[in-house]
Amino acid sequence: MKKKSIVSLLIISLLFSFVLTACSGKKVKDVEETEVTAGETDEVKLFTIEDIKQRGKLVMGTNADYPPFEFHAIIDGKDEIVGMDIEIAKYVADSLGVELEIKDMSFNNLLGAVSTGMIDVVLAAMNPLPEREKQVSFTNLYYDANIAVLIREDDNREYSSEEDLIGKIIGVQMGTTQEDIAQEIENATVKSLGTNSDMVMSLKTGKIDCALLESVVAESFAKVNDDVKVAENLVIKNESGGTAIATQKGNEEFVEYLNELIVEMKKKELIDKWFVEAQKLSEESLK
Repeated sequence: MKKKSIVSLLIISLLFSFVLTACSGKKVKDVEETEVTAGETDEVKLFTIEDIKQRGKLVMGTNADYPPFEFHAIIDGKDEIVGMDIEIAKYVADSLGVELEIKDMSFNNLLGAVSTGMIDVVLAAMNPLPEREKQVSFTNLYYDANIAVLIREDDNREYSSEEDLIGKIIGVQMGTTQEDIAQEIENATVKSLGTNSDMVMSLKTGKIDCALLESVVAESFAKVNDDVKVAENLVIKNESGGTAIATQKGNEEFVEYLNELIVEMKKKELIDKWFVEAQKLSEESLK
């Protein structure tokens, strides 16, 4: 009786989900039925390379507030998401012979979205930290990066070592590596904000003493904001070594495929080229 009740509930749940999906007008793929027994947890379907090809699109998740990696810019009068990570995603989509769909969401929600198959890849200047590797699979690094400290232009306080951050009010973007680093600083008050733009504004208005960002991102903001600058003698080492592409945990075939493309892009010097182009565009768009 117990097993039959579970199966009945599963059928009702599936029918209810089908009705909701049909009402939303979204197209869904058929999913193979599997036996569910008491005590087992539902497994999330791994979306393979073949699934992506059959679907006809690669769904990329990002947080488009991180120039020059990903950001909004007006192109031919239209608001578009651009940047180095977008060019990398386009290259992957082209290699698969599919279209690219970009989902712009909170950085904090990206890992959950790729884990559940809502998106295929995360390209968001993401560092492959050990705690993140518990949720997703990462490719090899495609970009090496360090963390800089952004301060006000008229700030005469010395920022030459991490000890100078002790007791400071530090701004970071929520869910980032910088947030973890700031929380380890002695007596620091950490202000976790949704976007880098909010963080820069908080710095300008004196709500925070400084902000931690990827070096290239900090430099991008400093170039277009006369009242902020990068602390010259303080660079915080990024223990993760750089940024990587995230995909579903255990999707090793896809990871291997992406790693081959990363080698290919580096060999063609495309990533460096896209970085320079995106940095120039980000400086123009932030003016």
